[in-house]
Amino acid sequence: MQETWGSKGLSIIGVTDEGKGDTEKWIAAKGAKYAYGYDKGGALARFFGVTGIPHVVIVDATGTIVYAGGAGGYSDEVLAKATAGALPKPLWEWSPAAKTVKGALLKRQYKLALDEAAKLSEADDGPTIKAAVEALVKSKLELARSAYARGDFLGAENLAQTLSKELDGLPEKADAQKIADDVKANAEAAEVIKLQKQVAKIREKAPTKRKDIEGALEDLARIQKSPKAGYAATEAAQLVEQLRAALKKDR
Repeated sequence: MQETWGSKGLSIIGVTDEGKGDTEKWIAAKGAKYAYGYDKGGALARFFGVTGIPHVVIVDATGTIVYAGGAGGYSDEVLAKATAGALPKPLWEWSPAAKTVKGALLKRQYKLALDEAAKLSEADDGPTIKAAVEALVKSKLELARSAYARGDFLGAENLAQTLSKELDGLPEKADAQKIADDVKANAEAAEVIKLQKQVAKIREKAPTKRKDIEGALEDLARIQKSPKAGYAATEAAQLVEQLRAALKKDR
């Protein structure tokens, strides 16, 4: 089974391009306990620039790819940032009494989740669950602030706007709105966001043909050379590395 996986406390999701029959046999033989899915045709592998197996992709709470590469190429610092505010216990291990909290979390209704957690007894881990939800809210705000601080204006804007809705009824909503307002008021942000969206569009297309990849590399080079690229240049450089690896693999 070919797979994309994680470790060190991260949720592990195996991804294979093999058929269900072979995969089920492998899972049974290895006693694998993590989630897995099928990538028939390899679209996901191309999107993440997979050139060898195993291949690790780490995505933080903002949906940003913070690492993509070999199994031993990421640092503890990257993991710490990507898992900031992670729940100490997976939802499926929570007490049945916490059903309403789980439902609210899955819908990202954080005020409701906190209100329902406050009703749980200590025997049902009420205080622990409430603290975990509070930490989750705090970490999401910190991710938005960190994105803004490093010049990732698109990431900061998207997360802040999302949080403004998800934190409705909580005082932290004002913090999320302030981040969104800061992005809007930043004179450099508009051009950087425009270029970031161009990089994202190229990534979403996930070109596979040599001609298309070479064209994408030219577009990314122009973005990198832009004097106003800012963080978009960093994202472009990361995508260039993935596309060049794909070209080498195609030789």
